[in-house]
Amino acid sequence: MARKYIPDPRSKRHRHHDQNEIQDALTIIEQGNSIRSAAKSTGIPYSVLQRYNRKKQINPDFKVKKIGGQTVLSKDIEMSIVSNIVKCSEWGYPITEFEVRLFVKYHLSVVGCTVKSFKNNCPGVEWIKSFMNRYKHIISQRMCQNIKRNRAAVTPDDINKYFDNLTISLENVPPSNIINYDETNLSDDPGRKKIICKRGTKYPERVMNQTKSSTSVMFAAAADGTLLPPYVIYKAAHLYDTWTVGGPPGTRYNRTTSGWIDGNCFIEWFSTIVIPYCRRLNGKKVVIGDNLSSHLSPEVIKLSEKYNIDFIFLPPNSTHITQPLDVAFFRPLKGSWRAILDDWKSTTKRGMKAATIHKDCFPALLKSTISKLNDKKAQNILSGFEKTGIYPINRNRVLSMLPNETENYTNTSQISENLTNFLKKCRYGIEENVEIKRKKRLKVQPGKSIKSHDLDEASDIDDPDECENNEDNENEIPKNNVGYIREEELQCSNSNSNKAGQMPLDILKDNIDEGTWVAVNYGRKKAKLFFGKVTNVIRKGYIYEGSFTRQKKSTLPKIHVFPDVKDFCEFLIEDVVRIVSPPKYLRRGVLEFDTSIDDIIETMK
Repeated sequence: MARKYIPDPRSKRHRHHDQNEIQDALTIIEQGNSIRSAAKSTGIPYSVLQRYNRKKQINPDFKVKKIGGQTVLSKDIEMSIVSNIVKCSEWGYPITEFEVRLFVKYHLSVVGCTVKSFKNNCPGVEWIKSFMNRYKHIISQRMCQNIKRNRAAVTPDDINKYFDNLTISLENVPPSNIINYDETNLSDDPGRKKIICKRGTKYPERVMNQTKSSTSVMFAAAADGTLLPPYVIYKAAHLYDTWTVGGPPGTRYNRTTSGWIDGNCFIEWFSTIVIPYCRRLNGKKVVIGDNLSSHLSPEVIKLSEKYNIDFIFLPPNSTHITQPLDVAFFRPLKGSWRAILDDWKSTTKRGMKAATIHKDCFPALLKSTISKLNDKKAQNILSGFEKTGIYPINRNRVLSMLPNETENYTNTSQISENLTNFLKKCRYGIEENVEIKRKKRLKVQPGKSIKSHDLDEASDIDDPDECENNEDNENEIPKNNVGYIREEELQCSNSNSNKAGQMPLDILKDNIDEGTWVAVNYGRKKAKLFFGKVTNVIRKGYIYEGSFTRQKKSTLPKIHVFPDVKDFCEFLIEDVVRIVSPPKYLRRGVLEFDTSIDDIIETMK
């Protein structure tokens, strides 16, 4: 049977009357009116009403059916299927057309029903197409995007707590004083586009250079639609003057070795972009952003207190629904960027030959990208603040994007409570105590195969790569959003046993504070020492962060200097060899210690 029946245009066309219209006309006839008067008042032909009235007289329980073929499943069963489809989609576990067909087959086997029109009692492709067409006002087929489980674990309770605090913090704050910031990257790839080619071409190609490189840009916007000047961060060791020419007005430029913003860049961005904007405003100012560790430091807190600026951090793993720039600004911005980049690579001589975007061309391209948005720029910013419920304050805008345990589009009684509980466990996770087993290295001769009984003879030597590559360990302690340290390493640091040449751990734990100078060993098999100053006590007696020096290339082994890009790194208490005396500052950036690294290494042998 055709999926969509198209009648022959040469044949006589008859009007198809709705079953409810015919039922209303039959009710008028039952009230004592004639068939002809009912036909005149309803517009239904006399012969149609006469035929249905005769069937009604023969069978008083007769009900008017829909014209055409009838569905295999009843209306109630189909609505139940639709309700379950919607519920699964709300909780982040949508099902496909094939899975709907399997669900119907399972239902028919449970109730003991056999449908001859279904092969092996499983609906075909034509049935699911008709089913989707019948309920297209409720469900539709769309492309989905994947989100991580930690993002899906954000609950309505987390959002409600966030808005409880946000309502108090934004009280009597005008929209011009509410600022949202976020960092994004503009890549070198202009993306794919539709082209015209020969019919049957499987892999159409376009000659255009593109790489996976990208440039980070920090954007900030106010709730009244104002876009603050961007802050560009290049991936480089040095910054050149040609990289800062031709950009949007007020743009600031910096560089890092990673290409992403760090603590020093954030301080400069805050002092050169946010503070000049806030100086012109009266009253309380609020800056909203994610809780990245590099976005907060004592210097930033002091500056914010000086200029009456409050920091508000978004709930963890919720920026996809609570970050205004993420929700409504970055997507049109990147669409404009790809269009500008495509035009530059296709029309300009330098863009055609360039393997990647030259850094001296990036400011001009960024300026063209922002200018291309025109009036939509302010409109997108306003939409982002409204969609995230920040201004005007409205928590329901965010809660509507999370699954609701009670809401249903059709009939609440048709959705099983067990299904809701199952989906809730799948989305928010099940708390289980899983024992983590560490890998062990096997003593196997090269070229010899291994069998299961050889595992009993495995060596107890731990895999040295375990410390760096194990990303699935759930019993981990975060290293200030940089890496992870295993619980076994912390237990090892609790031990009072000392390595050769190392100070007692009890003395180290009690005397290492912020500002203390230490000698830290980063070598595993061979000693590799560095002198460093403790800049942050992450966990007293266990984990620290420090800024480390480098030995100057000279004949004086006690002379050290800080590198051009400061080296911040975390270390355990067990990696500390000893506490050293503060160095003497000979001149700017040059330090002299009372001992040398070679002398300490000699005591460790």
